[in-house]
Amino acid sequence: MGTKRIRVSVVCTSGELSEKIRSGVCIDHGMCFVDAKRASESLHEFVARTLPAVVICEIATSADIGIGNALRRVASTEAEYPFNLIYAVSHSSVNLIQDVYVDGVSSVIFTSDDGKDIYTAISRVAAGQHHISPAVFRCLPDLHIRSFYSLLNGATLTPSRLPEGSLSAREELVLKLIAYGFSTKEIAAEMRLSTKTVETYKSRGSDKLSLSTRASIVKYGALRGWFNIYQH
Repeated sequence: MGTKRIRVSVVCTSGELSEKIRSGVCIDHGMCFVDAKRASESLHEFVARTLPAVVICEIATSADIGIGNALRRVASTEAEYPFNLIYAVSHSSVNLIQDVYVDGVSSVIFTSDDGKDIYTAISRVAAGQHHISPAVFRCLPDLHIRSFYSLLNGATLTPSRLPEGSLSAREELVLKLIAYGFSTKEIAAEMRLSTKTVETYKSRGSDKLSLSTRASIVKYGALRGWFNIYQH
């Protein structure tokens, strides 16, 4: 038997995104485009019909955030047909990105991202990871990484809130960004540090927690709730 293909379905307001996924991204043998949601069906019917591993939800208006919110609830409670969610935001709706993060979505791309970037996002999310398009990250109203991750985790980093292993605030921050998929170069640029300094924080933090690979950092982060950005 061959490798199981990643099934991708789309909830979109126009046919452009679904066609891009169908003809550009899912031509790879590891993925297949199933279908877009029909206007006449409920979200539960859509999921049961298409059986997706990943659903891409297009955000063109503020009303679409409500649809994404409902999709996220379905994803969190769906035991028979489990799937993961990606938001796709258009550049014309860039002002909605902050609302998307507040709503609790942890994987976001631009509809204009090239096929390679979208393919990477689908692959990571299907594997249970999280993905933020670098272009999306750069468009956040506040590009200060500490502020972004304060929003992501619901509280600012303070000396009194040190994690297991007594990480420094910067060691924790760097490990979180590594777990979230950012490269050393991207982290260095946003934190205005040298790549060597970022590597030092990564190495010291990893040593304190006995984490030897990125996969182990991601697993640790999941156990610590680093990706649980929706606060009830």
